[in-house]
Amino acid sequence: MSLKATSVRLDDETLARVGQMAEAMDRPRAWVMAEAIKQYVAREEWFIREVEQGVKAADEGRLIDHGDIKAKWEARRAAQMD
Repeated sequence: MSLKATSVRLDDETLARVGQMAEAMDRPRAWVMAEAIKQYVAREEWFIREVEQGVKAADEGRLIDHGDIKAKWEARRAAQMD
């Protein structure tokens, strides 16, 4: 995979924090920023897919009653407290 150079504008505080992280990890600042962007993109792509699946399920009438979900989670929480 070829890498392309790009730029990003950060405020002084954020850039300093990225620099501190990079130093602590013994990595270049660019690596830390690239990794952060990769993780952000992956998380947002996952979220978009999940929302699309939920909308599709709702459009198809595949819904679960709120009371049923609430009861399930309350039972799970109670079991954890035992």
